[in-house]
Amino acid sequence: VALDGTKMRAVASAKNIAGADRLARDIAHTETEIAYYLDRLNIADQHPADARDQTVNRAAFASAIASLERRKQRLEKRQAELAEHDTNVVVFGEPDARPMGYGRAPKFPAYNLQSVVDIESGLITHNDVANEANDSQLLHPMAIATKEVLNVDQLEVLADGGYSNAQEVARCEQDGVRVADPIKRGAMSAQYFRPVQFVHDEQTDTIRCPAGETMYPKGKHTRNRAIRYRTPACQTCQIKQQCTPGYQRTIHRLVDQGALDRMERRVHENPDLMTIRRCTVEHPFGTIKRMSGGGRFLTRGLRRVKAEAALSVLAFNIIRASNAFGTETLMSRG
Repeated sequence: VALDGTKMRAVASAKNIAGADRLARDIAHTETEIAYYLDRLNIADQHPADARDQTVNRAAFASAIASLERRKQRLEKRQAELAEHDTNVVVFGEPDARPMGYGRAPKFPAYNLQSVVDIESGLITHNDVANEANDSQLLHPMAIATKEVLNVDQLEVLADGGYSNAQEVARCEQDGVRVADPIKRGAMSAQYFRPVQFVHDEQTDTIRCPAGETMYPKGKHTRNRAIRYRTPACQTCQIKQQCTPGYQRTIHRLVDQGALDRMERRVHENPDLMTIRRCTVEHPFGTIKRMSGGGRFLTRGLRRVKAEAALSVLAFNIIRASNAFGTETLMSRG
């Protein structure tokens, strides 16, 4: 099966996205405007002879102040709602949605639609909706749910780099799911040896550096679930200038890095897997977005959005099955 996700807009405008900093700035700006109009009223009271159409001006100032006070109350109410949700950003009117987007493009309130497509039939075997913009924590739950739907003991999942999470891949291996997706690596400096040039020996739990020296585990990084490897040979290394500008080179290897290494070997041994994944799982999203009028949900709240997504997937599967097997065949089997 092939796994992928896409962002679909929620029933909310980007103007409804607000964070604590923005609300604080808006409240301060509103208070400044209120102070300005109050000051104008004081001036009019102190110089009644110089004020033209004083009655009209006072009415206009009072109306502006009342409008600003209402705005301030709305902002303070949103500030209280933000504190209740215990989050830094909230979408007012659709609190289950989250600001999502691609790259540096503007963020909009959206949900993350996940789908698993059977490679042979092209039918969506499982789908779900999440309000997490990142796919890295969704691999294991989507894979296990698909296993239960298909009622199989072993499953092979093709995914993209967004699901590259060592801990999730290791959990999948333990539960009978083989994952194939390219490892998502951060930017690397071309000036120094890259981490992939340091070879790990599973039997001795050591690393062989490009200079041929052995690096040993020297502690753990608990937060990132990684082990630090170092060697005292860095001090006298002849190629140290190609390795690190510091005192010695440190390699951080994830606790579950072995699962990533095995997954990467599967991708390298069969590079066509990623082409198969792309051709299988991406076009259903285009069809569903086309049917939904441009990729926008019509309901509010995560529970209702999940129901709407399930109906969209059902409609897609009916169309797909009709095209693949023919309407008469489906009717005869029904």
